[in-house]
Amino acid sequence: MTDDSRLSGNRRTFLKWLGATGVAAGSGTAALGPAAADDHVGEYRQTLLADLESARGLPAGSFVYGTSEQAALDAFTFEDAGAGTSSTFEVDADVPITQGVTLTVNEEPSNAYDYTYQGFISDTSFSAGDPLLAVAYVRSDTEEAQIQAGFKYQYTDPNGETSYSSNTVQESASVTPSAEWTRYYFPIEVAEKPDGSEHTPYLEFWTGYAEQTVEMGGVALLDYGDADVAVGDLPAGPAGAQEGDSPTNPLVNYEGREEGAQWREDARDRIEEVRKTDFEVEVLDEAGNAVEGADVEVAMQDHAFDFGSAVSVTHITGDSEDDQRYREVFLEHFNKAVIENGLKYPSFTGAWGDSKAGAIDTLEWLDDKNIPARGHYLLWEEYNTDGGGGMGIDNPDALSASETVERVDQRIENQATDVGDLVTEWDMHNHPIWQPNFRSDDAIGFEAVEQWWGTADAATDAELYTNEMGNVAGGFFRDQHDEFVGQLIENDLPIDGVGFMGHVQLPEGNVTPPAEILETYDQFAEHDLPILITEFDIQINDRGNDEEVAFQEDLTRDFLIASFSHEAVEGVMSWGFWAGDHWRPTGAYYDEDWTLRPNGQQFMDLVFDEWWTEESSSTDADGVYATTGFKGTYQITASDGEASTERQVQISDDTDAVTVTLSESDAGEGEDDGADGGEETPEGTLPGGQGPPQDLDGDGHFEDVNGDGKRNIADVRSLLNNRNGDTVQANAGAYDFDGDGSVDAGDVLALFRKLYR
Repeated sequence: MTDDSRLSGNRRTFLKWLGATGVAAGSGTAALGPAAADDHVGEYRQTLLADLESARGLPAGSFVYGTSEQAALDAFTFEDAGAGTSSTFEVDADVPITQGVTLTVNEEPSNAYDYTYQGFISDTSFSAGDPLLAVAYVRSDTEEAQIQAGFKYQYTDPNGETSYSSNTVQESASVTPSAEWTRYYFPIEVAEKPDGSEHTPYLEFWTGYAEQTVEMGGVALLDYGDADVAVGDLPAGPAGAQEGDSPTNPLVNYEGREEGAQWREDARDRIEEVRKTDFEVEVLDEAGNAVEGADVEVAMQDHAFDFGSAVSVTHITGDSEDDQRYREVFLEHFNKAVIENGLKYPSFTGAWGDSKAGAIDTLEWLDDKNIPARGHYLLWEEYNTDGGGGMGIDNPDALSASETVERVDQRIENQATDVGDLVTEWDMHNHPIWQPNFRSDDAIGFEAVEQWWGTADAATDAELYTNEMGNVAGGFFRDQHDEFVGQLIENDLPIDGVGFMGHVQLPEGNVTPPAEILETYDQFAEHDLPILITEFDIQINDRGNDEEVAFQEDLTRDFLIASFSHEAVEGVMSWGFWAGDHWRPTGAYYDEDWTLRPNGQQFMDLVFDEWWTEESSSTDADGVYATTGFKGTYQITASDGEASTERQVQISDDTDAVTVTLSESDAGEGEDDGADGGEETPEGTLPGGQGPPQDLDGDGHFEDVNGDGKRNIADVRSLLNNRNGDTVQANAGAYDFDGDGSVDAGDVLALFRKLYR
């Protein structure tokens, strides 16, 4: 931003400014410089430049869409999905523009981008980093009307298909117009061109947010690429915002965000009903008699609900400090995994410079840590890598329809066979609605879908899911996905679950209010299949914008509350957690230096505090302690001052009573890890372990605390849970990893450091 002292020194009256500016006409843009005024520059554009110089100290930029209002009107067209109309009119309001266009959407659109007012730019080129400023006057009589500005490239990708780059409007992309004409500014920083050819830049305004009528005028695009201007110097939001103010973006809000929102109160009530359960701890002595007044501690270890994350092959298999920290944070905070890219065909087959071995090593590491893993994906109806995936089919035009079907079929079978039982579920059909590209061939119909699902079912015991974007992040594809799932079920195909990606992108405006998210869950729950959020993140434009950061923090809270409250939802998988390796770094929970961000703090506060159970009390006259807790894995400790016993159990709706028998020593009691019986574990095994602790490296310490023959985070957890037990204390030397002569929390940390540093 420019400073006020410089601005005040540069301010001049409009007439003096006109005398000092002029026009240098070119083939594509009209550049105003320090020459005489040019009559070819329309009055509105002269006023616009004067306002920008006066209020912001900005030099004259170049007009991309010509020097008159009419030139811009001629450059823009209204693209609609069949139910839109547009017409021009003369503006007679007290504003500097004289011409406008009415854009009407005559239906409830499926997608915001189905209706867009856009102007392609064929005679001007831009460089990455160039600052641009889009300007438009907007008004509407439609209640809660909305538009969104975007600057992008249309281009031909390496596969010969038409694609579009991401939106590079930096702030205040969305507008909720009032009935009064208001000038809005949209700062843009031009991005690198995506891989491909025939890149054509364009400015557009999405209007497909509702059945609505919007009026626009004075559209202009100013190019500051040749000026000493940074994008941060440009205004954003409605004209008149004070210097230094955070611009107000109407999209940085959503219905139901307010404190005390009824949907949230109702959701928290449902959480108490569907995510918690009553259970009892019965404490007996060695003779089988009830122990009154025994101390009981109930400590949650893990959720039954899936709070998982995507992981990177590089960081799971690497040995840098960040790699080690990455693994530690993942194991500490997530209970399920999906490899972000390693099982995509281009990666799995080495086309992206990765390897099948790296992906398999990652899955085996997760299996070693007892972390269930999903597979992403078996089928994505894209020939090669457009959109970030595909089936790795080169020269598709050389294949007949039947050859394509068989090639895909073989890919599915090979992938499922190679991975085997290292995954518990697959995104069987990724993007079945967004990219049904194989089925765009008239010769490939739903019969191919039936074949592919059948092949997957025969090749793997893992559960098979659909996986689609929109749905709960923008609402688009919701009904089409619902119909597709219904079609799979009607045709007896082996679908086991429904996946919603959950990528919320503030720059694209795909924000769904929590109440609508719950309606979507209700809609799909009719299929009687579990729902999984497979790729959750919330992207914002600028982490330095407090308004956007607060929006991200609140929506993270509300998305998780809505999802956790619905009985049909089985989990939320975050699509990464660290900005150092995240496809949309502003959406990560941690900064690159591993500082926890506000949205990450919301995740931690809910998952490990508000939705976490740790209690202690005493048994009644019947030797029973009754409580209510969140479903999941628990460490239960009971003692009477002389004897103590610990058990690790799974608490679910089926749990009745957990029986803990007190003994002077835990060793040899053969405690099981289930709530109602189970196989006895070998003598000397600690509660929750698989066998007697072992010294695996001959240093006199039991690194393999849980006795499974391995050294990993499970042993750290076992020592944490059992450090005060009689068995450990009776053999303190074997667990004294910090060498201070006692076993306590310091030894837990010392063991962790020994295993991971």
